[in-house]
Amino acid sequence: MNNLIIDHNYPTKKAINKLNKLRGRSLVVVKNKNIFKGILSYYDIRRSIIDGSITKKTINDIYNKRAQFIYKDVLKNKFNKISEKVKELSIIPIVDRKSKKLVEILDFKKISRINKKHEKKINCDIVIMAGGKGTRLKPYTEVLPKPLLPIKNKPIIRHIIEKLEKFSPKKFLITLNYKSKLLSTYLKELKNETDTRIEIVIEKKPLGTIGGISLLKKRLSKNFILTNCDTILNSNYYDLYNFHIKNNNDITVVTAKKKFIIPYGHCEKNNNKFKFTEKPKIKLNVNTGFYIIKKSCLKYLREKYTDFNEFLEICIKNGQKIDNISINSNTWIDVGQKDKYQNYFNKHI
Repeated sequence: MNNLIIDHNYPTKKAINKLNKLRGRSLVVVKNKNIFKGILSYYDIRRSIIDGSITKKTINDIYNKRAQFIYKDVLKNKFNKISEKVKELSIIPIVDRKSKKLVEILDFKKISRINKKHEKKINCDIVIMAGGKGTRLKPYTEVLPKPLLPIKNKPIIRHIIEKLEKFSPKKFLITLNYKSKLLSTYLKELKNETDTRIEIVIEKKPLGTIGGISLLKKRLSKNFILTNCDTILNSNYYDLYNFHIKNNNDITVVTAKKKFIIPYGHCEKNNNKFKFTEKPKIKLNVNTGFYIIKKSCLKYLREKYTDFNEFLEICIKNGQKIDNISINSNTWIDVGQKDKYQNYFNKHI
């Protein structure tokens, strides 16, 4: 915790250096015997450059004196809300109500550890397919690869990892191809901010929505989770995984019921009776791009371009047990298309 604390009269130049060493994480400002005073972030430094206060010798006129914090006595009741705040702000100071002293600093690592104690474990590997070009998200993906596109100032891939990390998976294996150097750099930095093991696998050539798994055959657990990098689920991953195990499925496809409106009048004729329906509504059980797979199914994969639908058809022909589990469509966030991504761009998910 001491690495994240700074005195309110700390020299400005040294404070900037300290922020740099922490890779942009904020610092908690205290006075005397750990009396909480506020937070110093890169935002405060940028603002001080604009208003001229950056020339001050100390941070006393620079740090945020109205920074958010939580009193220790309400920590337990507000833990879920605090978790969301940590995701947004990177840290939350915990303060004693009477003494105003700083007693704890919650960051993402500590929140993850606490969550892990309460959540059931899935105890399997997670594969994130992050090698695609994201053509449906152009022109955004001409600058950044799809996994690094931000939602509420955080990359899509980080949202996915954070939600799954609560359930204590063994490790994350992330397949890359398009703009792989940029993604590798980000993921290597992310490794330092999480207790979860992250391994990177580079596809030398594009291998489709599942072909890249052929490179991982010897590294995967008996059952593993596969997800696209544009699929974010607010679901209980333990329940999904347990369904797969209990039913002894070879492949479990996670689906969601979606309502579609046909934009034309529908005409049909049965037994010489004509029926017309104006813009009918239909419900379909659609694929979310999230799967639980038994490792033995990978014997049908070769190191060549293969999309998931092709792989599924091969498994069906070979008599593998395929099933689906349906989730509430409101818990599925699909950001794989431009209009849908724009819809979620500035929302808490």
